[in-house]
Amino acid sequence: MADRLKILALALLLAAIAPAATSAAQHGVASPVTYECPGGYQVKEGLNVDFPHKGEMRAFVVAPPVGAKGPAPVWVPLTGTVESTTANLTAARSGANALMAQKGFMVIGPVRNCSKQDPNDSSQACNGPGKDGWNWMPWREGRAGGSAGEKWKTDPGPDVSFLQAMVKCVGTRWPLDSRRLYVGGISSGGTLTNRALTFASDFWAGGMPISGEWYVAKEDGTALTFEDARKAVIDAPTKIHQGRVGPYPLHGSLGPMIVISVWGGEKDMWNCGPPVGLCSDYRPTTQAGSNYFSSLRDLVHVACSATHGHMWPQVNTQAFNLWALTTLASYPKGSKPSDFHLTPPPEGYSCKLGPFTDHYPMKAAD
Repeated sequence: MADRLKILALALLLAAIAPAATSAAQHGVASPVTYECPGGYQVKEGLNVDFPHKGEMRAFVVAPPVGAKGPAPVWVPLTGTVESTTANLTAARSGANALMAQKGFMVIGPVRNCSKQDPNDSSQACNGPGKDGWNWMPWREGRAGGSAGEKWKTDPGPDVSFLQAMVKCVGTRWPLDSRRLYVGGISSGGTLTNRALTFASDFWAGGMPISGEWYVAKEDGTALTFEDARKAVIDAPTKIHQGRVGPYPLHGSLGPMIVISVWGGEKDMWNCGPPVGLCSDYRPTTQAGSNYFSSLRDLVHVACSATHGHMWPQVNTQAFNLWALTTLASYPKGSKPSDFHLTPPPEGYSCKLGPFTDHYPMKAAD
């Protein structure tokens, strides 16, 4: 496995070195990425603060690719509710995603708005219900179930557009491979990944939602209770379920992408504490996401299961990260699904093409 990963990583780096000779239109990309910063903003390595976006000042951390000799693939890792951006980038338990810069990726770690531009913030400030029509606090990732959330049915919201603006600004200083822009995250970060991919598939080449919510809803887009949402997927585990994470109604097609969905096994749940208690079960949510992504013609979906629970994958973490990012980067924007080849993941993970089939006894779609 180690030799295979080294070969794949070398192939990725060689691909990044050679500039793409074919036009974006020939590869199915809606339009070329225009790299620009707002108002003359000067991006730098390390922490960038006071980045203006939609009336807010945002922050992000840049870890440039080591030894890059051409346009680099981009990895945007997103933290969840209780861990900081710094932990997500540097702590082994949280993924240590900045290590991917040593493998040739441009790593850009955005800071949550609720952290007030502090990449080290892991306080309770980001742990709780969202505001202004959003369901949860850390990221603006799923619309609230009441009337306040109605405005986000077709509007991706400020966090989805911030991620794109951030990448575009970084691209003014470092050459980036616009056909290999990938986003991924854990928990609320996985939920924002789902939102970014369903709202901005013309920009992203793919992503990796790890234990991401789908906020399974009724057919008309209105909210279900936690238990009713669980039951809806149990009763129809192969159905395409509407969710409050994506646009309403869900788009019948997306731009060509690759998505790796990760489920942490039987213990992959989130407890909101008293008096609410258990408030998210990632078995039905990852199932619902995988059903939707797998149903789309121009999209490759890989379903991965493990046993680490509700956190960044813990078994062979860096081997998994390298495998996952190499797998993503092997399918640049506009590739044909028939050309994709899934290599075996590291020990501790079970991955397959298509939707999850290990969550529930499979029934015929409604």
